[in-house]
Amino acid sequence: MTPSTRKTPGAADRIIDAALKTLSTEGLEVGLENIRMEEAIAVSGVSRATAYRRWPSRQEFLTDVLVAAVTRTDLIPEGEEDIRLLMELVEARMPRLHLDQERRDLVVEALRFTLDADIKRLMHSRQWRTAMSLSALHPTLEPASVRDQVGVALREADRRLDTSRAAIYRNLASMIGYRPVIDVRHGEEDAFDSLARAAGVMMKGVLLRALPDPGWIERRQRVHLFGCSHPLDWSEPERMLVQLLLSHLEPDPDLVWDQQSVRVSHAALVELVRTLYGRVPGDAGEADPVTH
Repeated sequence: MTPSTRKTPGAADRIIDAALKTLSTEGLEVGLENIRMEEAIAVSGVSRATAYRRWPSRQEFLTDVLVAAVTRTDLIPEGEEDIRLLMELVEARMPRLHLDQERRDLVVEALRFTLDADIKRLMHSRQWRTAMSLSALHPTLEPASVRDQVGVALREADRRLDTSRAAIYRNLASMIGYRPVIDVRHGEEDAFDSLARAAGVMMKGVLLRALPDPGWIERRQRVHLFGCSHPLDWSEPERMLVQLLLSHLEPDPDLVWDQQSVRVSHAALVELVRTLYGRVPGDAGEADPVTH
């Protein structure tokens, strides 16, 4: 049974966790020299005999650690402060969201804000940095068995993240009354799957570009963009990502927006936030200040 397919018992989990903790603090070194089996065994408290029964060679241990590093990479949810600011942005425009321009302004502002926050969360995530480093290092991994198993894990991680993004974009489009510009199906895929893949590739590119120049994501220009009625302070990554999303989505002309439809859309947003995070920032006990 190969390292990537056999079931890892609890003791082995603790050893892998110890190795991943080292990666989270030190990053991924060229040559993978900082993935040290003996050190991970000592930190985990598991006996050496148990560890070497599980991994007779460093190669097997290394494979499981690298696969685990990729497998545990996931989208990072918004923090409560980000959600609070987004809800405030929505609340401020609620009385006027039946107007086309007000909805467009909100969509553009909200996308700019959420994508900026997303970039910064991922930039500061050691887990994501490790996964990106491993993606770049993957073609050079030796022996081929390690390279192949890590490659499988990387592809599965991309598919998982794309699926998560596609679900987010479907929910987003439904709540703001947008639809795909072109809904072309390829088997079981739809326009949101294609958009999710494109956004994932672009986000990786943004993060790789920003790693040696983190100030890039903060350099801004105040301009009118994307049909917003007023100028906003845009960074280049924000412009690229928002342009990608809005080139794939458009307002649904069949939807009629009035105060009732605005309330329904707002209630859906509140319920989504509460489902994802257990509460809406600003809730006090049973009171719900955002569903008046």
